[in-house]
Amino acid sequence: MALTIEQIRLAQDDQALFDLLSNELQRLLPESVQKDRDRYHRILEALPRGLRAMAGMHFFDVSMTMDDLAWHFGNQNDEHDLRETLNGLRELELFQIADLFEQAWKIMAPHLDALRNDEVSAEGFGQWLENIGAQKKIDPMNDIIWEHCSQAGELGMLAAWPSYARKYPERCVASEI
Repeated sequence: MALTIEQIRLAQDDQALFDLLSNELQRLLPESVQKDRDRYHRILEALPRGLRAMAGMHFFDVSMTMDDLAWHFGNQNDEHDLRETLNGLRELELFQIADLFEQAWKIMAPHLDALRNDEVSAEGFGQWLENIGAQKKIDPMNDIIWEHCSQAGELGMLAAWPSYARKYPERCVASEI
């Protein structure tokens, strides 16, 4: 069943609202869709802008939780996905993080073809980041993002989802009649 504005408004707390939003994204973008990137991008583009933003920045949150900003470009280096991440961060009003992401993208841009062409092994990725000077430039950005996540509480960067949905519930649901 599709998420409604009323469900958003009646959510008891941020965790409950986050769960509603997460379930809606899983319903709209199941694993089978995520495996087919062309299909994923088509469906993503058709989502309400709030849900699209949440989906667009989700993998970045995973990268920041498991790795860091520089490593994100090893995990996700498709131009379309990177644009979705940046646009998602902006839509969710995570402006400082969006600016840092954009700066890191500029640092990594000359090296993205090497990543896309599998010229860098997973085992050697950390050393490669050091060798190209990216890690040193991006490390201070990591600290700022991690501090934001720490201050945001248990949901970290994803705390922006419930905040955004409460502010703009109409952007998180398919048109209601």
